[in-house]
Amino acid sequence: MHLLSEKSLISETSIPVILQWWQRRKRRATSGDVLSNPVVKDVDSKYLDKYQRLMNVYAVVKSGGAAAQIQAAHDHWDREREAIDQRMGQINNQPETNDEYLQLLQEAQELERSARWRINNLQDIQPEEESAVREYLPQIEDVLV
Repeated sequence: MHLLSEKSLISETSIPVILQWWQRRKRRATSGDVLSNPVVKDVDSKYLDKYQRLMNVYAVVKSGGAAAQIQAAHDHWDREREAIDQRMGQINNQPETNDEYLQLLQEAQELERSARWRINNLQDIQPEEESAVREYLPQIEDVLV
C-alpha cells in the first residue's frame, strides 16, 4: 500500500490513502495480534509523516485557515511585544531592575523566535492542501472519531 508520492503536500488523492492506512494501523494496534503485522519501517514512516502533515493542515483548517492563523500569530506577537516594551520602558535606567530588564529582553527574543517559527510553519501550508482537507473534512472526522 505504498501509493503516496514523495512530495510532502497533502492532496485530494493522498487523503483517502492516508486515512485508509491510519484505519489499518489502528485495527492492528488494537487487535491484540500486533506481532503478526509488523511495522514496515520505511513504508510506515512515510505514511506516518503524511498523516502528521494531514493532521497539521486539518488543525489549521478547523481553526480558520492558514491566513487567519498567520494574522492571529502576528497579532499575538504584537500584543506581547508591546507589553514587554512597555515594561522595559518603565524600568529602564533603574539599576535595581537590571535582572528583570535582562529577563524581559530574553522573553522578547523567545517570543520573536516562537512567532517566526509558527508563521513559517503556517506559510508552508499550501492553499491546495487547505482546499483538499476542507473537501474531505467529513471523511477525516469519521476516521478520527
